[in-house]
Amino acid sequence: MMYIAIELGPDGGMRTFPKTVEYRTVEIGEFDSKDDAVRNACHQLNCRQIFRGVIRRLKGQGGYMVLNTQDYAQV
Repeated sequence: MMYIAIELGPDGGMRTFPKTVEYRTVEIGEFDSKDDAVRNACHQLNCRQIFRGVIRRLKGQGGYMVLNTQDYAQV
C-alpha cells in the first residue's frame, strides 16, 4: 500500500499551501505495513515517531502524520 506524510505545524494542525489550500505532503512510498512506512518516513524526513504514525522533526518544530492513500482520501 502507498503511504503519504502530511506536514504538521508546531500547533499540531495540518499545513496547507496558501494559494491552493491543499495539504503539504511528502510521498513515502509503498510498504507492506504502516510500521515499515513510519520507520522509512523517520529516516527520510529526519524525524522520530511519537505516537501511532505521528512523527516529530528532530530539529525545529512540527512534524508529519503518516497515512495510507485510503486514509488520506478521507482527510
